[in-house]
Amino acid sequence: GLFERHKLIFLAQLTFNLMKRGIVGDQEWNEVNFQFLMRSPMKVGEENPLDWLPDNAWNSAMALCELDQFAKLSTDLVEAAPRFREWFNSLVPENEKLPLEWASLDRNPFEKMLVVRCLRPDRVQTALGNFIRATLPNGNDYADCDGTLNSLEILDQSLGDSTPTTPIYFILSPGANVVADLDIMADKYGFVKGESYHNVSMGQGQDVVAMGYLETAHRNGHWVILNNVHLMPKWLIELEKKLDEYAMEGSHEKFRVFLTSDPSKSIPIGILNRCIKLTNEPPAGLKANLKRAWCFFPKEQIEEADSKQKSILFGLCHFHSIMMERKLFGPMGFNMIYPFAMGDLRDSAKCLANYMDNSGGGKIPWQDLKYIFGEIMYGGHITDFWDRMVDNTYLEVLMQPDIVMSKGQFAPGFNSPDPEGMKYDDYIKYTKETLPPEAPPLYGLHPNSEIAYLMNATSSLFSTILRLSQGSGGGGDGEGSAIHNTIEDILARLPPTFDLITLDERAEEFLRGPQAPYVLVVKQECGRMNLLLNKISLSLDELTKGLAGALNMTQQMEDLAEALTLMEVPGRNPFHTASWEKLAWPSTKALMQWFADLILRVDQLQTWTSTLQLPFSLWMGALFNPTSFLTAIKQVVSRSTGSALDQMSTETHFTTMTEPSSASSYPENGVYVHGIYMEGARWSTDGYSVDTVTGVDTQGAVAPSKPKELYPLMPLMYIKGVPIQPSWNPQAVGYIRPEPHLYNCPVYYTVIRGPVFIFTATLMTDQLNPASCTLAGVALMFSLTD
Repeated sequence: GLFERHKLIFLAQLTFNLMKRGIVGDQEWNEVNFQFLMRSPMKVGEENPLDWLPDNAWNSAMALCELDQFAKLSTDLVEAAPRFREWFNSLVPENEKLPLEWASLDRNPFEKMLVVRCLRPDRVQTALGNFIRATLPNGNDYADCDGTLNSLEILDQSLGDSTPTTPIYFILSPGANVVADLDIMADKYGFVKGESYHNVSMGQGQDVVAMGYLETAHRNGHWVILNNVHLMPKWLIELEKKLDEYAMEGSHEKFRVFLTSDPSKSIPIGILNRCIKLTNEPPAGLKANLKRAWCFFPKEQIEEADSKQKSILFGLCHFHSIMMERKLFGPMGFNMIYPFAMGDLRDSAKCLANYMDNSGGGKIPWQDLKYIFGEIMYGGHITDFWDRMVDNTYLEVLMQPDIVMSKGQFAPGFNSPDPEGMKYDDYIKYTKETLPPEAPPLYGLHPNSEIAYLMNATSSLFSTILRLSQGSGGGGDGEGSAIHNTIEDILARLPPTFDLITLDERAEEFLRGPQAPYVLVVKQECGRMNLLLNKISLSLDELTKGLAGALNMTQQMEDLAEALTLMEVPGRNPFHTASWEKLAWPSTKALMQWFADLILRVDQLQTWTSTLQLPFSLWMGALFNPTSFLTAIKQVVSRSTGSALDQMSTETHFTTMTEPSSASSYPENGVYVHGIYMEGARWSTDGYSVDTVTGVDTQGAVAPSKPKELYPLMPLMYIKGVPIQPSWNPQAVGYIRPEPHLYNCPVYYTVIRGPVFIFTATLMTDQLNPASCTLAGVALMFSLTD
């Protein structure tokens, strides 16, 4: 009854609770170590002396050094740097001995997991899985569960556990076909469709039909499957009462009820409690999905097709498999999750067959096919512009004559097969023998994308476990003391609000000058910052009084206290009523990193308002509304050049300057901004000459990432206001430039991408072409998680 992504959470929660009670584990429970594993705090201040170790890993190691048993870790990291570097670069560091006396941590795997959490967070999930296997009695059986059984065998075993009063509940996932498995089981046990085995798809008016079948089945010992019951949550209350009646009355011993639904919060708890819950997820991995997609079509249909159609269909199956699996890489894969399914592949194949029949074996209508596949069949699901770019770029790579001519490359190490003489089973064999092992490059992504995905998964895993452990109670006085310390720390460092009345008076003179649009921006930013600062101060003051008993504790206070305990920004939990986040900027940082960020943002606003002159280089990511600043740039340029504002856009260039202090003047027709990171690639200046753009020295182009370098910091960016050209393509995300050497790069506020899109930058390309950048998910970010 658990999805794969939830099994480790459940097993970890089970293991840690048993360890707390002293039932399993050789070591005495250490709450401090547990909290460190969950939260992975950082200690900022001491400069990282190791060029091979990411700053976040160094800061985490410094925080770990505050635990007595790890006090020497940072010193040893520096003194034995070559040996630690070798361990750090290992593919499976959790299985390798640490250098020096730290090798003894193999005898204390929990404490070794803390080191892995700091230095290689992408490997913590594997380390935790190994720890669970070693800690629980028969841990391998718990960890593997029913991994060796197929869905039919699991269903057969569950049928043996079910009774007339214990239904089986299938929690659906895209691509899984539980009805097909149940049909096979019904046939095995002698139940006939339409006679003793009834299938009802729930929806409007189907409740009466379902009740009729249930009544018949209850008396005569039939099977009834009710599909998609999440569509009728109110009726499920009636179903629950009816099942209770059947239990009291006594049903035929062969009577069985099966329910299916998507994951839903509207299912009555009484229904869930009485059922055996089963999940059935489709196969994971490109090879499994490609084989499944190809086998979806009848053998006779493929054997009758000509070689061209078979080859294109195989390429279409590969495209379908990529679209299904790319979402596993999170925002780097797709900004949103889309319900791609076998129906899309089926309908695309029908269109392909129709076009091939109409062409009569002549010219293949590639453009028509790409439009139908990319914009209608699969593109019909896609709502995000950049996801549609990925979709269409894959088709540009796959749907081309080289596929038919056996020269096209589907992925590195996987070329299209020669269609001549290839039969149905030959394609399956070719896939098994030729497709390389699962890796990000098969999707056009850099290997680093797997590290980013695993790190995000690790963060989600431990935040969920921590939230569950808090929800189960405990904490006592220590927890209350921690909340008080957090409140005192925030209030002591909370900056004062801005004097908006004085600011308005001072701004009057500047609003008549050339920088008037920038002055309006800083006034708006100070106003929004005041709202946030006042909210923080007022809510913490109320919570302090509530904890002291001077005020009644409201739901908002309870939610605020829970957020402070979990060290998350109040409001990040969508079910909380207390919220700072709705008044703040988009962020994925933990509470104290977020608060440190707030102080730096206030510092920039104080510097800016002290003179009301735009800084020579602005930290653009520190703005609540960066889009208003982009509009201000276009306003300033349009006024100075006499151009129409609605005919202005922006273009971007990376300069030769790497430090904000290097900017000593304003560039022509634009501004300098800093604090921008790149994901999916890096910016390289090696081998590139310096070019001058309206008096600004620029240099470099997009290049493949270095190993384990996930978010390199960019040089200062020159954002220049420019007139719109007729060849530019207007889109919802801005103007898309057609130049072959330019990559239209999305700029996001945070690494979650999607809803926090800001604008489109224009980047020079060389080692990577624009199509490669699109498939690699190359993007610019204003803010990281840590």
